[in-house]
Amino acid sequence: MPLQPSPPTPRDDVKERVREAVDIVDVVGSYISLRRQGKAMTGLCPWHDDSRPSFQVNAERQTYRCWVCDVGGDVFNFVMRMEKVEFREALEQLADRAGITLPRGRGGLPADEKASLRSVMAWAAERFRDCLRSSPEAGPARDYLRGRGLSPETIERFQLGFAPQSWDWLLRQAAAAGMGRDELAKAGLAIERDDRSGHYDRFRGRVIFPIRDPQGRCVAFGGRVLPGERPDSAKYINSPETPLFSKSSMLYGLDTGRDAMAASRRAIVVEGYTDCLAARQAGIDDVVAVLGTALGERHAKLLRRYADRIILVLDGDDAGRRRANEVLEVLLAEPIDVRIARMPSGADPCELILEQGREAFEALVAQACDPLDYRLDEVLAGLAPDAGDDAALASVESVLKALAAASGRSSLADSQQRLREDQVLGRLSRRFGLSRDVLRSRMLELRTGQPVAVSIRDDAARPSRLPAWDREVLEVLVGVPDSIGLIVHEIRPSDVETPACRQVIETAHRLHAAGRPVGLSDLLMELADPALQSLLVAVDESGATRAAGDPQERVGHFTEALRRRSAERQAHASARAIKTNRLDSRSEAELLERLLAERRAAQGVPEPIEPCSVRGTSEPKDG
Repeated sequence: MPLQPSPPTPRDDVKERVREAVDIVDVVGSYISLRRQGKAMTGLCPWHDDSRPSFQVNAERQTYRCWVCDVGGDVFNFVMRMEKVEFREALEQLADRAGITLPRGRGGLPADEKASLRSVMAWAAERFRDCLRSSPEAGPARDYLRGRGLSPETIERFQLGFAPQSWDWLLRQAAAAGMGRDELAKAGLAIERDDRSGHYDRFRGRVIFPIRDPQGRCVAFGGRVLPGERPDSAKYINSPETPLFSKSSMLYGLDTGRDAMAASRRAIVVEGYTDCLAARQAGIDDVVAVLGTALGERHAKLLRRYADRIILVLDGDDAGRRRANEVLEVLLAEPIDVRIARMPSGADPCELILEQGREAFEALVAQACDPLDYRLDEVLAGLAPDAGDDAALASVESVLKALAAASGRSSLADSQQRLREDQVLGRLSRRFGLSRDVLRSRMLELRTGQPVAVSIRDDAARPSRLPAWDREVLEVLVGVPDSIGLIVHEIRPSDVETPACRQVIETAHRLHAAGRPVGLSDLLMELADPALQSLLVAVDESGATRAAGDPQERVGHFTEALRRRSAERQAHASARAIKTNRLDSRSEAELLERLLAERRAAQGVPEPIEPCSVRGTSEPKDG
């Protein structure tokens, strides 16, 4: 039964509508200056120090490419790279640009309701800030911030605020501004009373730290109780989870620190709001803070957009040590260089910077150690000299588990990764008297069964590094849209060599089976890997340059190449059969004759008019 085309999903339909409604030339032109050069638009690449325009925009294909960076893609990919956002956020920005209303997003709210929530949060931030600036009730808060060494300029730059002790201070102002209590409750600013008789303010008697998303929009608040007041209350509280805010995927100060991170390629993560602010005040701008939770996988993925290295600065007490152990295995599984810096016992980054200056903090960061070394040092330090075998083996196992998690998805080159493993295994071997081979075997056992995502690295997915056949297949696929039927029926993923090409062919098969178009733009939207997107754009550009003739003629050449490859495979199979099978003279002669014919076909040589019969000389004559 023939496959029935599947209707496009709502998300696919929205993506297509947005893509058709925006022009990549206009979008790119809003970021960099473009000028026409032939059919293309060119400009200076925003991602490297470009003095000669190497960035091109193809208006016909709606793609972009930088030949120096070797990156490219469609309009969604461009916005994702420029704004350091995920696809959904790029889609929202482009939809807003095109005036298209998106359906309900991951947070469960339509875009206009999210915009309404953002307006409420921006309004509340202004109320808290005005209170800290001028209210007599905020005097103790101003004293506290001054005592922490924060200047008026820093307080203003980060728009700190204060929430008075009153149970309904913000609610009363909301009513005067025409806002309903339900709006404040949905934004996490008000809490419904247990008896359902009304609401009360969530933040009371606290210094307020606005939390902003990477685009600088206020989405939540952190509140710090003043020292000596409300001893029965938590020292810090944050906004609850809302459609705008998830503390496991946001970081304090990211909106104002992401450019500095992109420049330094490092992200310093501290534990407190004032720690982050003290660092910024000292001129260290690539610092962010967690939001009352341990640094997790989603934080690491977020920071990977901007930095190549994460330096986690932890307190030197037992609590800091526990937090390090909590996050180590999570961070070691991420393909990013992670380091751990330990504060002196009893101190925090804010105090260190204010008392000893920026240089002391930078020196501490420079001494941050590899997390595997950290884990190993902690294990050895905590192991008593007279510890029994069980305790020793448990210590070894904990280090091997961390090593297995780190190596499974490491961003290091294979040789560097192996060296790192050998260094740790060597230290374990010397300390516990165990064979390196035994330790490595156990490490590999621990790693077995763990899912390891296949990553197409940028340096492996370039047209110049593709085998000739893989490149020819991709050039025909993206360069001759009418060839999809030929590709799908004649080319299987196993017929190409590289993982990148196989993934593209698999995607083409899947789109075709679902009855969806299989053009360059469709593949770019379907494939999320930026390296694959860059590869397809590069293949399309190079293919157009090398084969500018009739598309039908090109398909004809490709069909002929397919025929020759098929004949070549048959010839190889026949040759193997002659070498490996015992045949009688007649069977061997027939196989030889077929092999000659297959070789001619593979080489494109026509059959002779009167071929010589090998069979005629294969039988010995009597006498």
